[in-house]
Amino acid sequence: MTGRLFGTDGIRGVALEYPLDRSTLARLGVALLTHLRESGLPPVILLAGDTRASTPVLAEWLGGAFVGAGGELHWAGVLPTPAVSHLLRDHGGYGAGVVISASHNPAADNGVKLVSRAGTKWPVEHERQLEARLSSVPAEVAVRSLPPAERHWRERYLDWLLASLPPRSLDGLRVVVDPANGAASPVAGGFFEALGARVTLIHAEPDGDNINARCGALFPELLAKEVRRLGGDAGVALDGDADRAILVTDTGRVLDGDDALLLWARVLKAKGQLPRMTVVATVMSNLGLEATLRREAITLVRCPVGDREVWEAMQRGGAALGGEQSGHLICSHLSVTGDGLLTAAHLLAAARQAGSTLEMAADLERFPQVLLNVRVGTRRPVDEVPALAAAVRSAQTRLSENGRVFVRYSGTEPLLRIMVEAEEDSLARETAEGIAAVARQQLGSA
Repeated sequence: MTGRLFGTDGIRGVALEYPLDRSTLARLGVALLTHLRESGLPPVILLAGDTRASTPVLAEWLGGAFVGAGGELHWAGVLPTPAVSHLLRDHGGYGAGVVISASHNPAADNGVKLVSRAGTKWPVEHERQLEARLSSVPAEVAVRSLPPAERHWRERYLDWLLASLPPRSLDGLRVVVDPANGAASPVAGGFFEALGARVTLIHAEPDGDNINARCGALFPELLAKEVRRLGGDAGVALDGDADRAILVTDTGRVLDGDDALLLWARVLKAKGQLPRMTVVATVMSNLGLEATLRREAITLVRCPVGDREVWEAMQRGGAALGGEQSGHLICSHLSVTGDGLLTAAHLLAAARQAGSTLEMAADLERFPQVLLNVRVGTRRPVDEVPALAAAVRSAQTRLSENGRVFVRYSGTEPLLRIMVEAEEDSLARETAEGIAAVARQQLGSA
């Protein structure tokens, strides 16, 4: 094994290939058990996954090795990632949770996410410790078969979700839900119906290969068409592991995480539940969100991209609300991680209680934003490439306080991501393309 095993969101890769091969995952299962025991934690894990064809295989390699080495495992089968977080916090007795999922990635990919017994993602230092332990695990370890999936975990998760809202909070609301043929497919319809909504499900028939396939949170325009066609009051699009939600209004307008953050911030402020009048968002959130919150006496604190970064920034600053444009939102009054079903239900219920609709309530005025991806042959730090660093500085000086430039490398692909916001779309595009041209010249192509 070479290089780092864990990335920004657990382990990701092509299923059945390194690092998601039998040897690596089985050894990881043994290393996880050793880590729990040496940390004084219960040698017990809750294991779940999404609907990819590879998920049961990968789960058995990791979980079967964990059991073979003497650990105890509860296999929940198909379950959203946030469900594991909630259940660990509510039921106790576990040392950790493990989710087999690649979230919004295509079906051929998969991944491993580790969840602490407190429901949060594992700290980076613990992931590094686990990587280090692999070197002491034999190349071949015993792998046992997984027990039958315990379906009662779904019911417990639904009970937890429903307990977070008043009964019949969505009574009569016509909602179209797209769970992306993913982990929420078995539970999404029943959840919204239990809240009183009239539900139409689309893309809720997983076959192992269709998760995220032109559906769900990555393709909300398809949901928007269905909402308009069916005359729905709202639409909810989830991703493969259901930790994020994209909402659609009755007119078919797509709302992203920035819209949702503004809506939820207003709700919490009105209830006196927005400590320090602060909201956390990543560096990618639109400048219009920051400007709108400022007018409402709410401070936006920015952090690096990633839900782990959002949660850590919330903890440091005592904020109760944070999230990403992708629709991954965390409200600490309810949870320690993003949950698409939770987010969607609470925002729809808030609009309904206010006698409004999503279309009326979602009034965020955005700055035009241009995002460009430049494929690179080398990932030199931007500030170590003089011409590129100068181009970024010049662009920010030109835009001044009426715009924003942000440049970063992708955490998983050989791409330089360039984001520019300005008062005019043409200016944002011209600025972004100018930086991209310098990047291509200086960094080459992969």
